[in-house]
Amino acid sequence: MSNFLEDIQKKIPLQEGIEGHRTIFREIYRAGLISLKDLSQKTLIPIPLIAKIVNKLIEAKILDRISEGILFTENGMKYIENELNFYGYGIIKCEECNGHPVYLSPRWDYLLEILEKLFDTRPEVDTSLDQAFATAKSSLRRALLLYERGALEGKKICLLGDDDYTSVAISHLYLGFFPEEPKLIPDELMIIDLDERILNGIKDILTEFDFNVSYKKWDYKKKIPSELLHKFDSIMLDPPYTEAGLKLTLSRAVDMLKEIPGRDIFLSFANRAPDQIFKIQEIITQMGLVITEIFPRFNTYEGASVFGNLTQMIHLVTFSKTKSLVSFDENFEDNIYTGEISPTTRFYYCRNCHKTIEVGDKSNFKTIEKLKENGCPHCGSTGPFNLERKSKNNQRS
Repeated sequence: MSNFLEDIQKKIPLQEGIEGHRTIFREIYRAGLISLKDLSQKTLIPIPLIAKIVNKLIEAKILDRISEGILFTENGMKYIENELNFYGYGIIKCEECNGHPVYLSPRWDYLLEILEKLFDTRPEVDTSLDQAFATAKSSLRRALLLYERGALEGKKICLLGDDDYTSVAISHLYLGFFPEEPKLIPDELMIIDLDERILNGIKDILTEFDFNVSYKKWDYKKKIPSELLHKFDSIMLDPPYTEAGLKLTLSRAVDMLKEIPGRDIFLSFANRAPDQIFKIQEIITQMGLVITEIFPRFNTYEGASVFGNLTQMIHLVTFSKTKSLVSFDENFEDNIYTGEISPTTRFYYCRNCHKTIEVGDKSNFKTIEKLKENGCPHCGSTGPFNLERKSKNNQRS
């Protein structure tokens, strides 16, 4: 068994090691038939790596691909059962909630329909700020998690970055309880973002609501304004998925929370390999934050993603020894965004004129959004554009 997995690991290394490959085989075996995206979501292994492994196994005639997804060949099934001793078909999850910690029953359908229309008004994502919009369903689940954990009613809440419009879901949450009585509101709701488009969009939606809501444009790489220090009971954030980004934003959150044990941080962060998870937990532990809950597939995002559009939700709580790692009165000079730390040049194929356009930090178009906004430099078309290849650290893929 180990020789089989070790051989695959040598050909296509995973940070999770041979257990990562075993997990892939197990999920295919138990599903019977599964798509690449679903397999990525089940295993929390990026789609490009999943695709490489699957292609290798198709060449070896262990797997087969049909229009509905991938599955074992008859010989592949026998081989895997003999090599890995797999048996059965997994445990059936609830068909209603599929094991999600926040179940959206039909009573939330009306509100979800409203939110989806409002969320359609969001501006284009700015990938230079690591923006990726969560679905309306995910933002509603975030609001309900705040409610369920007692972090909403009568509390001072801060959304430290809100391109996901979670504040909109919070403000409309009463519609799922008593539509005629909009009393399910926090004591104060503050929305902070660097992107003025996000702030203005939320402000346009929330103007009709009569409760204490405020907006602030602030770059959290700058020192914390005095009026934000030790002010909030609960903070929700979805920061850049880098170690520096996590260290900075959690430090800002700690210094913005009241200096009372038991304050809440709801952190959305990418699913990572074990060595990276260790570093994430190390930062959290160094700050004296207590991990009370981890929900691995809590958030779903719009658009394509190598992580299958899913991230985890981590519920953190402060106690007497909680401290920040970045001083509140200092600017943070390190890079925090993915494009700064790991710059990548991408080459897109214009489906209108069949020309290739370079997109990246040192190119005429910094992001795909800018290319779409300005149009193809060869024909003027605003898309669609297909990703041909990418280059990182002088290595193309």
